[in-house]
Amino acid sequence: MNIRMATLADIPACVDFGQRICAATRYSRFAYDRQRTAQQLQQLIGVGQVRGSHCVLLAVHGEADPPVAGLLMGCIESHLFSPERVASVINYAVLPGCRLSGAGLRLLQAFRRWAENRGAVEISLGINSGVQIERTDRFLRRLGFEHLGGHYCLRL
Repeated sequence: MNIRMATLADIPACVDFGQRICAATRYSRFAYDRQRTAQQLQQLIGVGQVRGSHCVLLAVHGEADPPVAGLLMGCIESHLFSPERVASVINYAVLPGCRLSGAGLRLLQAFRRWAENRGAVEISLGINSGVQIERTDRFLRRLGFEHLGGHYCLRL
């Protein structure tokens, strides 16, 4: 399993990955727009390459199908009230069949290095997939993350 930054050439595989993840989570009730997803990824990858404020990290396993086993999108910014920089995970997922492969751990480790290299003082990550919440909580706590609240959703 290799962890690397996504490139524009990875967008089709990332779009496929996203569709698989959405189908397996609470987001399955939303229409999945492949074109919109590709456009959003193009923007995130482009901004990341130019300004270094965003990253799209991939866990890839060579010639396997699907090639993308996991993905982490993140950004770095300052709070409204402080100049200190905080890294935030925008999206983080690993395909169900790859969840015990180390892909998730390696993605978070790579994101931590990315954040530290940009002067972040904290990483913020939320769980909102509705899938394996307790297991993800245990995993994140073992890595040193502190549970500070919850995620709430009101379906309309």
